[in-house]
Amino acid sequence: MELLPPLPLIDIPDASDEPSAQVAKQAPGVFSTTEKHVFFGFESDGEGDEKDEDEEELRLLSSPSTDIKADFVAAVKGFDLGGAFTFSQTYKIGDVPNPCLKIDGLGTVGIPLSVREARAIISVSEAVYVRNVNKLWYENGKNGSGIWELPSEKVHFVNPAWDAWIQTETGVAIPKALTESAAVQPSFIFKKLVIHEQSDHTTWQKEPISDHESNRKIGVFVVVLPSHFEGAQLQLHHRGQVKTLDLAHNSELSMSVVAAYTGVEHTLAGVSSGYRLSLVYDIVQPVTHVEDRPILPAMQGATRKLQHTLRSWKQMDSELAPKLLASLPQHNYYLQNFSAKSLAGSDELLLFFLHSLARELKFRIYLAHVKATVSTHGSGGSHGRDNFVTNGTDEDGFEFVVTEIVDLCGMPLAVDLDLQPEDLLNGSVTDQDPDDEKFWRYDWRTRRTRIYRRTVLLIWPKGSDTDLGVSVGDIYDYAFNALRNSVSVSPRRKEAGRPTSSGSADRWNDPQILLRALKACGVDKNTNIVGHEGLVSVYQVYGWDVLKDFFGQAMANDESNARRHALLARLTQIGAEEENTEVSSWCKDQADRVLRSLSKVDAAQIPWLIDLGLSRGGEFLRNVILPQLCTQQLDNTFWISFLRRIKQDKDVIPTPSPDVMNGLILECVTQAVQTLPMGLTETASDFSDTASDFSDTLQGSDAIFEVIKLCIETKNEPLCAEIFTKMREATRPCPWLYYEDLSPSLIKYTQDKPALDAVFRPFFIDVLDSMIFAVQRTPNESITRCRLNERHQSIIMKAARKAGGIPVLKERMTAATLKGHNSSTIQALVHNVVREFPRQQLQDGLPQQAYNDLIIALVRLAIDTFDTFSLTKSSIYRRTKPADKMIGMIKFCFKVGAEKQCKRLLRFVPPLDGSTVAQHVSKILAPFISVLRRYLLSKGLDFQTEPYKMFSAAVVEAFAEQVIGQKPTEVVPAALREAVGCQNCEGCHKLKAFFLSDAPTIELSRAQPIRTHLEGELQKTSSWGVTWQTVRSGNPYTLLVTKPASMTAVARWRANSQTGKMLLQQLGDAATQARILGAAYPMVYAQIHGEEAPPVDPGLAPIANASHVPKRRVATNAPPANPVSKKPRIS
Repeated sequence: MELLPPLPLIDIPDASDEPSAQVAKQAPGVFSTTEKHVFFGFESDGEGDEKDEDEEELRLLSSPSTDIKADFVAAVKGFDLGGAFTFSQTYKIGDVPNPCLKIDGLGTVGIPLSVREARAIISVSEAVYVRNVNKLWYENGKNGSGIWELPSEKVHFVNPAWDAWIQTETGVAIPKALTESAAVQPSFIFKKLVIHEQSDHTTWQKEPISDHESNRKIGVFVVVLPSHFEGAQLQLHHRGQVKTLDLAHNSELSMSVVAAYTGVEHTLAGVSSGYRLSLVYDIVQPVTHVEDRPILPAMQGATRKLQHTLRSWKQMDSELAPKLLASLPQHNYYLQNFSAKSLAGSDELLLFFLHSLARELKFRIYLAHVKATVSTHGSGGSHGRDNFVTNGTDEDGFEFVVTEIVDLCGMPLAVDLDLQPEDLLNGSVTDQDPDDEKFWRYDWRTRRTRIYRRTVLLIWPKGSDTDLGVSVGDIYDYAFNALRNSVSVSPRRKEAGRPTSSGSADRWNDPQILLRALKACGVDKNTNIVGHEGLVSVYQVYGWDVLKDFFGQAMANDESNARRHALLARLTQIGAEEENTEVSSWCKDQADRVLRSLSKVDAAQIPWLIDLGLSRGGEFLRNVILPQLCTQQLDNTFWISFLRRIKQDKDVIPTPSPDVMNGLILECVTQAVQTLPMGLTETASDFSDTASDFSDTLQGSDAIFEVIKLCIETKNEPLCAEIFTKMREATRPCPWLYYEDLSPSLIKYTQDKPALDAVFRPFFIDVLDSMIFAVQRTPNESITRCRLNERHQSIIMKAARKAGGIPVLKERMTAATLKGHNSSTIQALVHNVVREFPRQQLQDGLPQQAYNDLIIALVRLAIDTFDTFSLTKSSIYRRTKPADKMIGMIKFCFKVGAEKQCKRLLRFVPPLDGSTVAQHVSKILAPFISVLRRYLLSKGLDFQTEPYKMFSAAVVEAFAEQVIGQKPTEVVPAALREAVGCQNCEGCHKLKAFFLSDAPTIELSRAQPIRTHLEGELQKTSSWGVTWQTVRSGNPYTLLVTKPASMTAVARWRANSQTGKMLLQQLGDAATQARILGAAYPMVYAQIHGEEAPPVDPGLAPIANASHVPKRRVATNAPPANPVSKKPRIS
């Protein structure tokens, strides 16, 4: 969570016009926490301009936006709150049903809550110990927080109308308020009852937002039941928006509800007197619409995008930059007395952040009302509005006008603005339904007029041509409304100061008073406060002798080189025009002094530095200016921008020799390389697999790319090696993040430029090393392993092509370097290698051999890391059978051309921990046989082909030995089982049928006399090991009869025998079974069938089978595989 700085207090006139009222000045990125509305007492966009010139110039972006309008639209989408972040409503006690509270151990509780009942609830509740700031409220063994809770299972609502009211009445208003367009109705799950007693402690709570698909919770819903209390003011905060609720008023005779999204901060003041009783519910999305669960938007990324767009606009060439941005808000506010305070929801949120950025970056923000009139003429015999659209139209008319422009305080303005419908962003003026619609019919012709009234947000740079045309508009309605709302006769601070200002102006004819005023205002430190023309006018009035010393102080004190240079240039011009040699000589001396003792330089002064080169030549830049720049420790942003301008104007800067500019460029490139940042601004834990754009969190990758391009463009390629070395040696917890961000740009840049391959090969080798085995290369440092997701693997393949191809990958992708990655990751690597490096594109010889070795090594590693424990795991969302997971590995081997490695895969499938061999064979391996057979047939193979012959034989043999075993004998003859029970009653008939069946148990729910009779009959079976007991639940009670294991053994054997027969059938006919099982066939047959195997001539395998054996092998010249078992081991 972002920590917000404390808010400084300044005087700002509020809506009440009281001069003593104070509100918190809204710092950039921070909302006032003292007001209910974000824009209460909103400062006009024009106020505070006198400070703009003192603000430090922002650094130029190295990769600015090139499409301001498109990027602005994209940034605005990040502020889409889609409703309000909280909702509240208060009801009279008679307008809602009484819940009829009933509490375990206490009984029914009356509403409104009495003091006696409140104390009774506390006596059966659990104390809640909460942390307030940095103190845990627990004092002398008592509950210092004054909060007590009861879980939902101990609280009951006797009145069924209560839950209906929660779910279908007040519950309907909540999603509409929070999401505006709620697709489905959420449900409300009661979690706990909370009671607050008197306490002076303020509590804070904020539940973190989770967008995991298993989390269905949208927010929290609190019902404050009728009870007398004072205090307990509730504040709800989200990203600076604040809503303050005082629910204590008339609390004994009213019921209040509050709903808020998860992620909203709740600050609750202590109860000063009485008891506050509330019910807490979770707002839960239906399980069928979890993917549509609304959550609060995160503002950091959207704010950064918006700031990047405005900064890019600020530094864009005026010929290419848009004159203004006109954006349609999400809602419509065509109102009288309209201002920023009228905005709501996401529009309010956007304007707050936009206003802070506009003040920082010097933009104007205004609001406008526009009206579009669409006229459609039709002909024909239509007699109604519904049929109007069916007739052909003869003529369409469209009129678009701006009806009003106001500042953020609602002050009307007059602006020379040529705004057209196509200028509007974030939609069209006719997207919504018309505000007014009229129809006319005359002489078999019809005309329909639709009027659309919309609100528009206007933005343009301060000082632009549009801005210079702004003046005060028709303010009578605005003034009358302000006076009507004003209840104070006391002047505001600004109003009280105006007579003093007028009197001071009359005394300024005294030059000494004027000079003292200039110094008091800091003009000698920043000449732009008055402006150079203003100072020249003072000089023209009072003469050079009066101002000479002041100008000298300005040259010494003003830290802006550009301002000093501009003032000298203007004074030099005045001296030449007036032929004043004293002024001209003074200017020349000051210019030499200024240029040889530069103050702090920044990117905004680059145009001035280039002008120096144009006027004084390249040697002056190299010999005088450059050494001073090198001593100022300027960052790479300056050097990149400076280099770009030097390259642009290289041919027009006068120099005695091209070597002068080449030397200047080389030194600048060297400085840019040396100042490159090589560290990350965030830790590894802040990055997730889903992150695809690190431009907001990585520092320097754009700068590195720009400097590399400058090295190439200026033919200083050797400096690239220095950059690559700095990146390689930089200490970072996640070096691969840097390369992940930078690699795509360099891959694209070097595309179709084979001459650069040798220059960039070290970089792409570093890419591979950082992503594949950075941990192994730096064992003593804390390096977080790259997760090798799909994005990483794509970068690895492209980098491998640049770094040397398959041999480089083979050297790096080994079992040691890929240690810790699971089988799925390794399989994905193999698929990417096969796809990115098709075998047919490889040359014979070493590349082919390296390719074969790489594929075999990776496939073996994928097999060795296959998690057999996953065979028994079941996913919540997708239940994958173990057989499907196992056949997936087989398919993987075939798909990558490594089917020979199936022998390694099938050689040993051990039982899992806690599982017996019999369970493993029956639940995992036996079901796999049929799935494997179907796949082999699809490939023209069967179980007579190795290694599947050996595997299937081992599984069937293990099933016969471990699962089926010897056929058991009947321990109780059928004649004795048929004699159980009498011949007349229904219960005995069921009992007899049970003993003749394979069922292990039976339940007989009968009355007492019948159960007694059945128990008498069961006495005859006690010698067999039969047991019975009466289950004393329900009516009537149940008699549970259980056979001993010896009586169910035959049934189990028959079931397993049937499964065994199906396994044999999967192998083929009897002759094929005999060929596959070999010497074990008679034993297996006897175990499965319970009888001796008939004589079978196995014969020879069909000749056609030989043609199905795949002839292609992955590595014909590969070294032999590690020795494996001749027969798969099952145990």
